Amino acid sequence: MRKRWVLFSILSFVFMGVTIAQPRGMEEKREKIESMKVGFITQKLNLTTEEAQKFWPVYNRYNDELEKSRKQFRGKVLEERKNVDNMTEKEAEKALEDMLAYRASEVELTRKYTEEFKKVLPAQKVVKLFIAEQEFKRELLKQLKEQHKNRQ
Repeated sequence: MRKRWVLFSILSFVFMGVTIAQPRGMEEKREKIESMKVGFITQKLNLTTEEAQKFWPVYNRYNDELEKSRKQFRGKVLEERKNVDNMTEKEAEKALEDMLAYRASEVELTRKYTEEFKKVLPAQKVVKLFIAEQEFKRELLKQLKEQHKNRQ
């Protein structure tokens, strides 16, 4: 019960006014966001101590692999975006194939880790995980919009 109260307090504090867009290094911002995400997901999944000990290492590997894949894709896409108006039809087709391949690899990675998550959590909590990730992204975007609006 105390664990839930601490998590609830942290989340309340975070979502009630802690800003992530303050002048800080990118690494600090990223760590802060990750910390918020851990608290948010832990609370939404209502993880037991035993579940959390098994779940977080698997989730961290999943996140690391997703991030590695995104970075590789981003680098490729940034180059293509610069030249999109000057692309030949063949180059545009290649860019589309690259985009589809990236999305397919992301789905495959999610399938792979869904099976890993089910080894440490009940399926219902795995479903809650994917919902919680989407809710967290929406909440984060909402906060960023509010911060941007308040600065203007």
